[in-house]
Amino acid sequence: MIKLYKFGPVGDVCDASPFCVKVEAYLKLAGIPYETLSGAQYLRTAPKGKLPYIEDNGAIVPDSGFILPYLKETYGKDIDSHLGSADKAVAHAFIEMIDEHLYWVLVHARWALDHNAKTLHRLFFAGIPFPLDKLIARKARNDIKQALYKQGIGRHSGEEITEKGNRDLKALSDFLGDKDYFFGDKPTTLDISAYALLAQFILISEFSAPIFDKAKSYDNLVAFTKRLHKHLKS
Repeated sequence: MIKLYKFGPVGDVCDASPFCVKVEAYLKLAGIPYETLSGAQYLRTAPKGKLPYIEDNGAIVPDSGFILPYLKETYGKDIDSHLGSADKAVAHAFIEMIDEHLYWVLVHARWALDHNAKTLHRLFFAGIPFPLDKLIARKARNDIKQALYKQGIGRHSGEEITEKGNRDLKALSDFLGDKDYFFGDKPTTLDISAYALLAQFILISEFSAPIFDKAKSYDNLVAFTKRLHKHLKS
């Protein structure tokens, strides 16, 4: 059975990382049996120093961008098999927007905003003995703020970052329209990629930020997120 290494749930969402959520959602939709091992300690054994990664009969596969193709090829479970080449191209562009841009808006909201950083400390570092917890939390936050600056988004003001993130949200909302899922009535990889990120904005109440309010203002994105969340829970 596949072992999925991840961080662990926050509230009713299966993981604090959208990439972990994406992999777990794919496993569920594809009907592939798996078990989860949760905890930041697995970062030490992660091949690329990040989660998620999977272990499958001795094979170690890191990074959701490689895990999903592995699952498709190894298990013959392709939830996008009904899509044509043009739809797959559109899906790829949206997924890259979500993973490589909107994700960093989420990271900024969680790590750069002081009130959310306190929540992160309570959720992820409280089990570490004092004062080591504060030292580790401070280093993690500084490292991530540096990564935000190097990535580029950290060079903008909070208002500008919210504006950039809202453009992504509007694009998703416009493309979804009044459909249940992005390509009709059946979830695809684009759906689980969007859900994995939107769930962090919409379904997790422990954090707050202007970009989360923007996400909740799109009725169709809220309905979509709750719809797929319920489907994955069933």
